[in-house]
Amino acid sequence: MFSRVKQAIKAFQERHFVIIFSEDEGEADLAIPAQEIVAESILFAARVASGLLCLALPQSRLRELEIDKLPSRYRVQDTPFYESVDAVGVGSGVSPKDRAATICKIIDPETKPTDLRRPGHLPLLGAEPLGLIQRN
Repeated sequence: MFSRVKQAIKAFQERHFVIIFSEDEGEADLAIPAQEIVAESILFAARVASGLLCLALPQSRLRELEIDKLPSRYRVQDTPFYESVDAVGVGSGVSPKDRAATICKIIDPETKPTDLRRPGHLPLLGAEPLGLIQRN
C-alpha cells in the first residue's frame, strides 16, 4: 500500500491526476492538486470520470471564508459537504473556465468571504487534517 501512496505523491508532484478508490463507498475519485487546475483539467475529468466536481479544503480555510457546512442526514461519517460557491465576477459559474477561476480564487490566500457568491456551482468538501486516515 505504501508504494502506491508514494506513487500517488509522485504523480501529484508531476502535476498528474490520481485515482483514489473508496472501498466503503464502492467508488473512485479523480484527484489533482488545486493549484494545477485549469479549464482543460476540468474538461478532462468530465470526459473520463463524469460525476461531481468538488474542491476539498482544510476546514480552517472553510472557516476563514465563512463557508457553512451542509447538514448530514444519514450518518456521522457521511461526506462533509459545505456550501457551493462561485467566484464573484465569473459568468454563470457552470463552465470549466468559470469553475477553474473559482478554484483559483478559493485557494488564493488573499481571497475574502465577499469574493465568493453563494449559492454557486462548485461543491466544497471539508478535508480532515490527517486525510483519509482520520476520516476512516
